[in-house]
Amino acid sequence: MNVIIPPKRRDKKTSFKKLVNYVSTREEKKPGEAVTHEAVHSTGNEYVATPGFGQLVDYVGRKRATPVTEIVSISPEGIQRVLSGEVLCETNCFSLDTAASEMNLTASQNRHCKDAVYHFILSWQGDEDPSPDAVFRSVRYSLKQLGMDEHQYVAAIHRDTDNIHCHVSANRVHPITFRAQNMWNDADELQKCCRVLERELGFKVDNGSWHMDEYGDLHRTRRDMPSTPRGAAKREIFSDKESLHGYAVRETRHMLNDFVEQDCLDWPLVHNVLYTRGLGLREQQGGLAVYDLMNPDGASVKASDVHPAISHTAMVKRWGDYQPAPPASDPDNHEAGILVVDKFYMPQLHVRDQEARRERREARAIARDILRARYDAYRSGWEKPELRAGERFRQIASHCVVAKAHVRDTVRDPLMRKLMYRVAEFEKMKAMAELRLQLREERQTLKETGDNRPLSWKSWVEREASRGDVAALSQMRGWAYRDKRAARQQKNAWPEPNAIVHYGAGDNAPAIKSSEHETRLLRDGTVSYLRDDKPAVTDFGDRVEVYPAPDTISDRFNNDLAAELTARRSGDNTVLSGEAKAVNRVLYSGVIRNVNNRDDRVFKVSDPELMARVLATEESIRNRSVQPEMKQAEPEFRDDENMRPVIRDLPRP
Repeated sequence: MNVIIPPKRRDKKTSFKKLVNYVSTREEKKPGEAVTHEAVHSTGNEYVATPGFGQLVDYVGRKRATPVTEIVSISPEGIQRVLSGEVLCETNCFSLDTAASEMNLTASQNRHCKDAVYHFILSWQGDEDPSPDAVFRSVRYSLKQLGMDEHQYVAAIHRDTDNIHCHVSANRVHPITFRAQNMWNDADELQKCCRVLERELGFKVDNGSWHMDEYGDLHRTRRDMPSTPRGAAKREIFSDKESLHGYAVRETRHMLNDFVEQDCLDWPLVHNVLYTRGLGLREQQGGLAVYDLMNPDGASVKASDVHPAISHTAMVKRWGDYQPAPPASDPDNHEAGILVVDKFYMPQLHVRDQEARRERREARAIARDILRARYDAYRSGWEKPELRAGERFRQIASHCVVAKAHVRDTVRDPLMRKLMYRVAEFEKMKAMAELRLQLREERQTLKETGDNRPLSWKSWVEREASRGDVAALSQMRGWAYRDKRAARQQKNAWPEPNAIVHYGAGDNAPAIKSSEHETRLLRDGTVSYLRDDKPAVTDFGDRVEVYPAPDTISDRFNNDLAAELTARRSGDNTVLSGEAKAVNRVLYSGVIRNVNNRDDRVFKVSDPELMARVLATEESIRNRSVQPEMKQAEPEFRDDENMRPVIRDLPRP
């Protein structure tokens, strides 16, 4: 026999009503049952379960809309056995109908216990058929071992599955003292109960965390292999990527098992087994760790988690102190010859259905190779459609010659013959004019359909995909994934700007050759200005981004370049955004440009407040000497959010 404890939420917000409602709904309607109109719209004496213990009691007792209960027996201790429909129940409450109310009332007396419902299941193997006395005796023994022998409970035997099982719902709150029973380590206690009951009542021995020896002593069951570390399990569950632990176990554990059975797993052989799978073994923090040869500085796993036989304690006890890995190319290396790394750990691969995914990837690659070969055959065998224009014109001319010859042989009158010749020439000219129009339409049709030249690789693939070719469709999806990946990489290529100048649509400026920056034009029209091989200013057309600079000089050059690019715009829809100090530095560079430059281009923005500050500062600088003012005003201007100096008396534009 075995025990099942349904899990609960650990945030003290366990909803017994929701849990049992889910279980009872699943049990009331089996997946194979048909949904009928009467079942959906039934309006009879429906039973509405009470929250808390009510729903659990209803579930374990299989309480239906109109249950028929029959008391089978009552013990001297007051324990009742009740037949509820086809389910045999046992309870120490006054009755099965009032059990839920009694439990809820008792639980309400302890305000510190947030969830007084305790639920566990005793299950027997499929070929066992224990008697009701044995089942309920097991229930009472289990409750006694949990310290709940005097607590209220309801137990029900279910026989509607492949194996007989008994649901037990108990109240953690004592009915007299109103103390809540501590359920710490309940799983171990119930496992011990199963082993004892198997021996006492003759049940079949099942697997569990505890086992009983021939002397009747209980011992904790040792696992043959260690469980997966929590971090590795989370990686494989949530990211669908194989962990280093999972790869090492999958590739090396069975080989290590074989060598352990042969008692020949010494230090060189362990290193060789791991090396052939792209893994290494080293001492780390007083133990042994398995690491990836391609990424030695990356994550590592405990050697004992891969296999208990290669733990530091086991290896030192059997083979002496740690020995480093021998040269992999030594022919005399443990009679292994020259070692070759067969596989590597690839963390980017999916963990689920790895072999199936690998086979599908290989099949897709082969299908795409065949697809490319088909296109090459199409391209090499393609011939330009021949309209036979010359031949068709010659046919019209020949027809005219034949018509003239017929006239010459049949018409004797010279004037009539000459007239018939003119008619034949007219028919010839008419047919040729019609042929020219027809050829023009045919050429236009070929141009529209693309048959006048061979299709490009992408166009041909699109045509084949529209015809239902799976390989062509897979190729198109591969291109889409590649474009998305390239877009993400392009987005991540630019650092985070500290100031952005936005412009109106179509308000473009040419690429500037800056003496302090390297100008680089990208294929999408983006102009990137680099300083020390790092993006300093980028012109995207609709905006200019200014990135943080490592020093003050570079920051000044970047702001001056942004101001120059802004001055080459119209300024009608120019808006600045970003950090306040960074925006002030760009504005200051625009002011200095307006003061120093004598061309027709002026730095201006569409924000009236910012433009007023620019004009005020510009006039303040023009009224005095430019260079001293620049040296004096620049530190204040660049650091102060209010952009000093500002003449407050000037009217705003």
